Amino acid sequence: MYLVGPAERLLLRRVHHPIRFDRYPVTVARYRPFLQALRPDGTSPWDHPDQPPGTTHAPWTERLRAPDYYDDPRFDDHPAICVSWWAAYAFAAFEGKRLPSSLEWEAAARGTDGRLFPWGDTPDLDAVNCADTWAGRPLVTYQACKEEFDRGGLGHAWVTPVDARPANRSPYGIADMVGNVWEWTSTSVGDPDEAVICGGAFDNPLRAVQASAKGLFRRSRASNAVGFRCVTELAPTTGDDVKEDPKP
Repeated sequence: MYLVGPAERLLLRRVHHPIRFDRYPVTVARYRPFLQALRPDGTSPWDHPDQPPGTTHAPWTERLRAPDYYDDPRFDDHPAICVSWWAAYAFAAFEGKRLPSSLEWEAAARGTDGRLFPWGDTPDLDAVNCADTWAGRPLVTYQACKEEFDRGGLGHAWVTPVDARPANRSPYGIADMVGNVWEWTSTSVGDPDEAVICGGAFDNPLRAVQASAKGLFRRSRASNAVGFRCVTELAPTTGDDVKEDPKP
């Protein structure tokens, strides 16, 4: 059983099928073979059956801060970003995996004790890539974050390598689950063209990158601040339902 939800409304929930999480978010280097396997129109044999016509899994390069992000080896260890939910789904299937549900993601980030952050309950600016880190000080309110942004203090905030912060690990050893990038999940609430994203990003304050942080994002959109990771289904066991993949 796992404690999930905001602090004022904690819930006990069970993950019913044992799964193994990727240790890190999917990286540029890992996404590249999938790009090479795409059809000329940008689709793939692993596409979701409901994928809208005209969808391509090529990154939205016009939204990338670095246009050569997927070509320059110096970004190989950075998260795959500017890809839609449909692309994340197809990539996971390409690897024989799937996207986690938002419940599975939160359970993996918080463990059985319902901690606020993957590493514990105490804020740690050195452990996470978020707006406070780039500002060099805690941004307690969204107004403080906006003021910092307006004065240019967050102008250089962006994604960093997925293994850059060793302290940002969940009780299961899963890395970089808060900050850096939001992560796509398989969960949809209400509007079927929206999916739940988890974990906060480099442009969110520390208080918004707790292990329970969630948002909604259009499946067809892509962003510098949204990436993803995959999970593998495991045979039933008597141990923990959530595990870490021994490989990146």
